[in-house]
Amino acid sequence: MLRSFVGLAVSVVLLAPGPARAWNSIGHQAVSKLAYDQLTEAEQLKIFNILKAHPHYQALLAAGRPNGVSEPEWVIMRSSVWPDWVRPRRKESRGPPVTKYNRPEEHYITHPVIAPGDEEFFTGKVLVNPDFANIVTALKTRCNEIRTKSAVDEDRAVAICWVFHLIGDIHQPLHNASYFSRDPAFVGGDLGGNKLAVRDGARRWKLHAYWDDLLGVDRDYNDDTADHQVKLYRAALQVAERIRGLTLSAEDKEQLAKNTSFDSWSKEGFELAKAVAYAKGDGTGFLPVVEAPYDGAIPDTAPELGDAYTKRALTTAEKRAVIAGKRLADRMKVLLK
Repeated sequence: MLRSFVGLAVSVVLLAPGPARAWNSIGHQAVSKLAYDQLTEAEQLKIFNILKAHPHYQALLAAGRPNGVSEPEWVIMRSSVWPDWVRPRRKESRGPPVTKYNRPEEHYITHPVIAPGDEEFFTGKVLVNPDFANIVTALKTRCNEIRTKSAVDEDRAVAICWVFHLIGDIHQPLHNASYFSRDPAFVGGDLGGNKLAVRDGARRWKLHAYWDDLLGVDRDYNDDTADHQVKLYRAALQVAERIRGLTLSAEDKEQLAKNTSFDSWSKEGFELAKAVAYAKGDGTGFLPVVEAPYDGAIPDTAPELGDAYTKRALTTAEKRAVIAGKRLADRMKVLLK
């Protein structure tokens, strides 16, 4: 556990967030593949038939399917990426029919991680509005939309995409925490690592983006071409195959048995953000804090993560993906009854 940082028990108004994708297309589809393979064929087909009512079924979910890939698997795996596809882009040309479904505040929740010595500075301050939507409230809402008998098919299809996506999101530690300090750059939080600069060898990253790419690097998230999407799908299959047999520790199994609510999953992520994502590789303290300008280049002063950090981060990410896949499958089994 990272001793030098504490989660402050205060109300959680945060500044408007920047992009906060958890995992990328490869990571999300890998989690979905792990879940898909734990469903019965009848359950797979039930999800697939609901998704046929999705407003973007032909344009986004079913488009570009390669030969030899079943339509249910292709559509269900791609459904987990759809909530990121509907985000507005810098050169947006798709218009409201796509972007109207964007819900940026639902991808994360902010549990504060306070810089050592700054606890008194933040005492009594409202860091996050408790009435704002977040990933936990969104998962509850979307699950209810799936199981509500009066829900129209289109709404249920959209909700399934969100559940597949957000269960992946909530298992990325930096979607459950934000670093706060009295430094003007971080007095409103670091947006889940989106304002922290790091280096990994020759590459420079924002800490959040580094974690997004741990399960596989997607160089161009906005590339909608069929060739690129097929490459992402095949990369996700390789990731799922590599990690599906991962041995979970006794502690992991205990968490799976005990933590069955969305709130408890988020708290797991918060603890991992403190102990792993924000920590040095040896766990002895926090990574050196260097600001990453929102639209600027990563500065030369960005700290090097080091081998110990990268190994620990990858191990954590792979384990979280396996746990996410199991929980996603289990939750869908309940919702489909």
